[in-house]
Amino acid sequence: MPNLLQYIEEVAYYNFYDLPLNRLDILALTEISYLPFNELVTSDFTTANTLRLDHLAEQFEATYQKRDTPNLSVTVTPNRLQLLQLLKETKRFKAIKAFAYVDDYDKKEEKQFAAITYKIGQDKLVTIFRGTDDTIIGWKEDFHMTYMVEIPAQQSATEYLKNIMDISNQTLYVAGHSKGGNLAIYASSQMNTKDQERITQIIAYDSPGVHSSVITSSGYLAIKNRIQSIIPQNSIVGMLLETPEHAEIVESKAFGLLQHISFTWEIEGHDFKLAPALTENSVQIDETLKTWTANLNDEELKRFFDLLFGIFIDAGIERLDDFTIDTPKKISLLMQQQQNLTEQEKDILDTLFRRLIDTRYQVWKDALTSPYATLAKWFKKKTGRK
Repeated sequence: MPNLLQYIEEVAYYNFYDLPLNRLDILALTEISYLPFNELVTSDFTTANTLRLDHLAEQFEATYQKRDTPNLSVTVTPNRLQLLQLLKETKRFKAIKAFAYVDDYDKKEEKQFAAITYKIGQDKLVTIFRGTDDTIIGWKEDFHMTYMVEIPAQQSATEYLKNIMDISNQTLYVAGHSKGGNLAIYASSQMNTKDQERITQIIAYDSPGVHSSVITSSGYLAIKNRIQSIIPQNSIVGMLLETPEHAEIVESKAFGLLQHISFTWEIEGHDFKLAPALTENSVQIDETLKTWTANLNDEELKRFFDLLFGIFIDAGIERLDDFTIDTPKKISLLMQQQQNLTEQEKDILDTLFRRLIDTRYQVWKDALTSPYATLAKWFKKKTGRK
């Protein structure tokens, strides 16, 4: 089945008048926003200093090839490099202008945040918030969302979107993949009423939901009907926290967590090929994580994730890519850091891991005695059917 890359090839010679901007176009811009455009795209919040997408692609390719180690990584993938190459050669995308690129990594504040805005024609802006990259801090910040009302990246996203609102009067699309979609929803919910009226659509591609307090806020309720939540059949990331209702489910033939990669999502015509329901595995994992976190207080969750990710950071592993260099030594350092924990700290990790495993087993066991009951419960909740 066709995927995002085939879609770009198919619409290469369409302009945005013949085929209006759609969520596949925005997904393409979302995916290339994972690439490190540092020092290429201006960080200034002004449309007077932009960079065309075809020029950005050429400069990125030249800069990337000059690096001492132009290796692929969690964020710089073959699909994203191919996508950027395709976009620069199309009539549809090459003249899109990029600006306001921000990449903010703060180990002390435990924040990983990046965003970019694209100008399409004279009347549209698309603000993209990047999802989690390969930094351990970025992953730790994600799990902070299980107990924190607001994480540092959400604060930054709100400030970023407000800056975009202040320097423009165009209609706005706000989107992101993974954590980026969470940031798009959160930041949009924090805007004032006048600014919210300019937001045409908010798209979350397999993104965690938001804190329950946000779901009930007036800011969220004002934009609720403009949120599109798109998740693959075996979604795990997109089922975390309080997710938007009426999520659309996309077909994907990838295995398990690999469905989080949007290049595995199937395309039909100029839209996603939709699936009738989530897999039973997706719903069971969702119930497992929600049950596990519900039975722990905020302090227990904080302590658990501080210890877990602290082992990696204390071992000098700050990025997932660090594992690709001298892997045996890195594993040895992790084991050493785990042994350096106090008995109380070891007990906390062991106890909460066991609770998680026990919860997963109980959910699986319940599903055996009542097949598809969990799936039916989720379907009723999301569709509003009785």
